[in-house]
Amino acid sequence: MATSLDQALLYFVDLRLQVRSAPEARAIVDRCLKLLTTARTADAETMARLEAEVEVLRQDLLRRLGPAKTLKVH
Repeated sequence: MATSLDQALLYFVDLRLQVRSAPEARAIVDRCLKLLTTARTADAETMARLEAEVEVLRQDLLRRLGPAKTLKVH
């Protein structure tokens, strides 16, 4: 059975293929892939560093894209 990390890796590999012609988007996806692969074998100290990196990435995406919009279902 695939773990949530495995599922996330598959998602980002697929996403990377979708954004391969957009260098900026590809760089963000590559950062996510690096974080996920490091998290697979991380100890507590490394996880704390990764969580800090995720927060930096979250802030960067918030700056670039703005706050998440609510989903409207019709």
